[in-house]
Amino acid sequence: MKITLVRLFAALLLLLAAGCGLGAPESFMQMNRQYWESMDLKPSVKYDDAWQRVIYIITKKFELEMISKEDGYVRSAYSQSYFSEDLQNERYQIRIVAKFTPDRKKFEFKIESRMWDGKIWHNGSDVRVAANMRKDFLNSIGDVPPKKAQPAISADSLQAQ
Repeated sequence: MKITLVRLFAALLLLLAAGCGLGAPESFMQMNRQYWESMDLKPSVKYDDAWQRVIYIITKKFELEMISKEDGYVRSAYSQSYFSEDLQNERYQIRIVAKFTPDRKKFEFKIESRMWDGKIWHNGSDVRVAANMRKDFLNSIGDVPPKKAQPAISADSLQAQ
């Protein structure tokens, strides 16, 4: 009897650890509010070009639901994750919302995901999808600030310590 209860308790802990017992992918982070990721645009990339690149990147993985170039805003429809292991789960959905700041010098996006438990949707984000999209956007339009050079340590400063 004790072994059965221990196994049952262990199974329950595993379910809770995997998406709060929802059967969500490990990359699902349940939260009530998603946070915008922001990046500076490369100075060499003008808005029209940046807009085209963003739309291209998003439409490779998502279907668009709302788009406004003049407002610098795009939102995809909810869909199943584009990762093959998540495609079998119809209860797990993801979308991207992206926008440019009014001065067109920054780009922001967030990944919204949700998991259906049979009664309600649990909102959150997907860290794996966010990391993939961040990489794609940085490679195409993002301005990565140069790393600051570390000050050289002189022999005099080592002796003073």
